Amino acid sequence: MTALSTPEYDVVVVGAGPAGASAAAAVGKQGVNVLLVDSKSIPGTPVQCAEYVPRIVKKYVSLPPEAVVQKIDTLLTFINDELVSTLAGPGYILDRKIFDGSLVQDAIESGTEFWAGTKAVSKTNEGLIVHQAGKDNQEIKSKIIIGADGPRSIVGQWMNSENKKFMIGLQYRLPLCKYQSSTDIYFKPEYEGGYAWVFPKGEYANIGVGVNTLYKNKLPLIIKDFINNLVARGIVVDDRPIEKTGGLIPVGGPLEVTQRENMLLTGDAAGHTHPVTGGGIMNAIVTGRMAGAIAAQAVINNDLTMLSQYPQTWQSFLGRYLNRATQQRNEMDHKWTYDAQQFEELIRNNWFSFN
Repeated sequence: MTALSTPEYDVVVVGAGPAGASAAAAVGKQGVNVLLVDSKSIPGTPVQCAEYVPRIVKKYVSLPPEAVVQKIDTLLTFINDELVSTLAGPGYILDRKIFDGSLVQDAIESGTEFWAGTKAVSKTNEGLIVHQAGKDNQEIKSKIIIGADGPRSIVGQWMNSENKKFMIGLQYRLPLCKYQSSTDIYFKPEYEGGYAWVFPKGEYANIGVGVNTLYKNKLPLIIKDFINNLVARGIVVDDRPIEKTGGLIPVGGPLEVTQRENMLLTGDAAGHTHPVTGGGIMNAIVTGRMAGAIAAQAVINNDLTMLSQYPQTWQSFLGRYLNRATQQRNEMDHKWTYDAQQFEELIRNNWFSFN
């Protein structure tokens, strides 16, 4: 019996969310051999996201009609339960399962091989080791590895470049009393280092609270109080969630190291989420494409030193924007207060509705 040969690829992308699928598609479209792996059996599930994207996202990616649940017109900001800002905020609430699936399908149609239910385990001199449920660990040879595997990226661990600062979010899906076309953000001192949200999704809404991870034990009680308030105000029908989800949101700003040796980081793995809002879908798509395009050119030119172009490429697009937001996040964390007047001033100084 002959031993199975080790599969070889030019590029392996770890993580099939918006960043990873976009990276893989960008590689495949240049005719370069690429493998996309994801630890989940179905990309985009379970949903760990409020599912809003701004309308400008259509400049970078096509939105399948079936992936758009509803349109959003405005962003309402509340401080201590008082409406303080109404801002035009055109965008869409997505079905992330359908949306992420469409991005993976685009990658496959671009020539990507996709392995679902496949977890990256360790790095080797020639590639990486992966594990699939019920199977032995398998070695894969690869010239380049792109880490798009979320806030706690294993590729980031291999690069010694990891997110350190997070918000933790808890989100319920609840029935709305009536249709709404606004995304609503609520700031209160109790939402330590974060905020609460109501993002409508047709007859339902994604309702959640994000706080500094130091206060994660308080989160179930905080969201319970928030939902009780929404019930009392006639915004949601009751407090019985149809779905529950949660997760970490990197809020420390972009990592200093996003390229090391033959590895790149993109999306949440690179800290490309907005440090104040926690939003990251569009940034993930854009930086994923950049990482994929540069990786493909490095393979085509047989010159891995070209990977060093990646940090400057994403920084030229997002650097000033994310660095400014990082400063705002740091100010919010350092000056967070229970004094009502000072708290309102802090939010007005650092939340984008007022800038």
